[in-house]
Amino acid sequence: MFNASCFVFLVGESPTSVVLNASAGLFSLKMETLESELTCPICLELFEDPLLLPCAHSLCFSCAHRILVSSCSSGESIEPITAFQCPTCRYVISLNHRGLDGLKRNVTLQNIIDRFQKASVSGPNSPSESRRERTYRPSTTMSSERIACQFCEQDPPRDAVKTCITCEVSYCDRCLRATHPNKKPFTSHRLVEPVPDTHLRGITCLDHENEKVNMYCVSDDQLICALCKLVGRHRDHQVASLNDRFEKLKQTLEMNLTNLVKRNSELENQMAKLIQICQQVEVSNRNIFDFSEDLD
Repeated sequence: MFNASCFVFLVGESPTSVVLNASAGLFSLKMETLESELTCPICLELFEDPLLLPCAHSLCFSCAHRILVSSCSSGESIEPITAFQCPTCRYVISLNHRGLDGLKRNVTLQNIIDRFQKASVSGPNSPSESRRERTYRPSTTMSSERIACQFCEQDPPRDAVKTCITCEVSYCDRCLRATHPNKKPFTSHRLVEPVPDTHLRGITCLDHENEKVNMYCVSDDQLICALCKLVGRHRDHQVASLNDRFEKLKQTLEMNLTNLVKRNSELENQMAKLIQICQQVEVSNRNIFDFSEDLD
């Protein structure tokens, strides 16, 4: 028969401590597993304003908008995008005349996320919260700087949620929807996280301040403008169009993404096995605790 005192001697803790530590560890594992289920497959953050797709998967509204922008900018059609593929299962999502606003909001999922965020802060060791701080939160410099909407008529203006690189203007959610409907020519505009005006000037040429970059120097691995090629130090260098360079980088990223998805599937299988082992350990610890109580 297993001797509980030997077990205590080996681990250096009482059975009660072992059970409590195992429970805390299992809680951490469960919270991180749950967080992976609440993470958007595009931005890899907790869903924000999630849409419920017809295939039963979910997607952040802003991420769905980026998919439409990317699809439209890479195509030659001037017609509005009326469908896109679910990034999880590749199911084709058809849109009506309302675009993304015609899809249902996943209110239940948003409520679960709200509760999860509260639990992750109050739970043992707050593992999920600390992990999210390390992985998802922006740098202190960027997060401490408030970017105001430049289109708002109200005073003070609302906080910006996106900066349009094409317009060189930062918009709040309301102004963004009003000024950038899902139709040409706005679907080709490039939207990024809010950035200060000084950061927008970074898209101009390093050598010619008033010229915007419009080609890529293969020799120097650098974005350049037309003057750089005509009269600048890149005039004898091999250059490529931004679209060609983008497509090559896109293919490389897609290949890497395929490998990551495969690896992620393998890790999920390992995670399932670990969860099963943890559950077995939890049962064993409970039995040991009950056995030690009987000895007392």
